[in-house]
Amino acid sequence: MDRISVDALEEHQLEEVRQSVRRERDIEANKALSVAIMGHTGVGKSSLLNVLFGTRFPVGDVKPATRRPQAISVPSNSGHTLTFWDMPGLGDSAEADAGYRAMYLEKLAECDVVIWAMHADSRCTDHEARCLNRLLDDAPPEEGRRIVGKLTYVLTKADLLTPPPWIFDMHGDRGTFVPSLALAGRMELKAAHVEQMVVEPWGDLLGAATYNTGDFALRDRRLDFDRQTVTYRGHFSREVCERYTAAHPEHAEVFSRLRDNHRVLPCSALFRFNLAALMVNVVGKLGPTAIFRFQRVLDDAAELAGVPVAAMREYGNFLVWDGIRGARAFDLGRLPI
Repeated sequence: MDRISVDALEEHQLEEVRQSVRRERDIEANKALSVAIMGHTGVGKSSLLNVLFGTRFPVGDVKPATRRPQAISVPSNSGHTLTFWDMPGLGDSAEADAGYRAMYLEKLAECDVVIWAMHADSRCTDHEARCLNRLLDDAPPEEGRRIVGKLTYVLTKADLLTPPPWIFDMHGDRGTFVPSLALAGRMELKAAHVEQMVVEPWGDLLGAATYNTGDFALRDRRLDFDRQTVTYRGHFSREVCERYTAAHPEHAEVFSRLRDNHRVLPCSALFRFNLAALMVNVVGKLGPTAIFRFQRVLDDAAELAGVPVAAMREYGNFLVWDGIRGARAFDLGRLPI
């Protein structure tokens, strides 16, 4: 075979490889993505999705309202679809949990990200850990590793954490809820405890990943990178994040995004608190192209932080009744602002 024929054959083989890479890239770029929200009954999973996307999933104050998986699909700015699955709550009964476990494992396996919701005002973190253990015991070891990497942990109903007080930052007829310094510190302690009890035990299986904008080029025994992605093997704890940030402050944003993989996030559907941060965390876990594909979703979530003043008045109204005089001594709802 002459040199020209050899060169032509090699070029043909290279072109086949290029086409194969393009096909895989196109499949990855256009695939539908999905997120499931799981956890015990009554933690506010349906309420969270209703506020994020304006859906009307039934919400029950007395008994569970979600009995089967329910889906809401959200289009991206580029036409791709992101589907959120609202799952039935665990803990209603032993019989129901046995039936739900197979359903949970199926969604844990097939969804790209899983939000595990826990009640912010609960101390039963060992119960959450046991529940996850039971689910992962039913999964093959390699599948368990994949599932652990998908999990994002949130503390729902953070509005119930009072006192100390919440602050309503008012601008005209709308405002945003932010925790006071004392309350923020309390939330941080709760989140750290949940991370220690629920996230840290899976350290050997954990990994963290974020997108690479092109200027990150650090490598060590746990940290790696390519043109699109930065990865870390292990639990990217607060201490690990602070250590890397102190050594390489120019990459603080990258380390913060890696930290988001394992950060426990307090949020509130009622106060619309931290919803944008939750969506950034979820979209960041969907892969290096998702941030750009779902920018509209992130923008919509950022707009959700605003709460009308009229609604705010109903959330924390104290009415003090003077029993001696038979009259109102104080009514927040009637005070001029």
